Amino acid sequence: MTTKDFNWQGAKQLSVVQILLAFFLPSAFAFCGFRVVLPIIVAKGTPAIIAWPTIASVMLFIFVVLAFYFLSNEAKSLKISLVTRLCLKKLSIKQWLIYLLIMIVGMIASMMATNLVVPFMKITGISIPDYMPFFLDPTVNPMETAPELLTPGFVLKGSYFMLPLMAVTLFLNILTEELYFRAWILPKLTKYGNWGWIINGVFFALYHTYQLWLLPTILTMSLFTAFVVYKSKSIWPAFVLHFIGNFLFSILGVLMLIMS
Repeated sequence: MTTKDFNWQGAKQLSVVQILLAFFLPSAFAFCGFRVVLPIIVAKGTPAIIAWPTIASVMLFIFVVLAFYFLSNEAKSLKISLVTRLCLKKLSIKQWLIYLLIMIVGMIASMMATNLVVPFMKITGISIPDYMPFFLDPTVNPMETAPELLTPGFVLKGSYFMLPLMAVTLFLNILTEELYFRAWILPKLTKYGNWGWIINGVFFALYHTYQLWLLPTILTMSLFTAFVVYKSKSIWPAFVLHFIGNFLFSILGVLMLIMS
């Protein structure tokens, strides 16, 4: 018989070593995919605009399966429903308004932090590999750049198959981030108090070793997101804003480029 509520302190807490492994292993896996496999595939003639989401989808699918496996097992051990362990806690209208407002502020702060990306790259010496797709380069304005420069060797205009490919990648990305990094890991950092959500936010940003030039932007948003999930005990606000900001806007942007 299952209980209705999920007591975060009841989840098995992670030690420092386990925290490092929980973030390092996925980071190493993603790094191999994007910094080892991707350049090989691009060098063989596959456009980065196709290779990147394809590789990402495969890796993200694995992350999602693992997240459901971990969450399902813990739900059984805690004798709660899987939905409850997924941190899909229902919120009141007041809570929705408060947390969505915080998330919106986070999105605005994250967009403003984009201005720090170039100075950050200059200070650290980090550069963007030429095999990465244009949408990972914050200095590129897709609407003002010639199509042949955006996607070398590939004509984006009229390539409507890119919509489902990007949609799958973006949705799997949302599931991975909210289920693995937030729903599964964050409750297991409860013993660290308020440091728990800070640790989660910082290490989630550092997980993106394959695109560290975006650290100012990612770190800003990940801290806001971790805070909201920690306080609300629900991934719903983060999921909704993530879906609107990363999914719908991105798909709309791709559609505009395809139709231009």
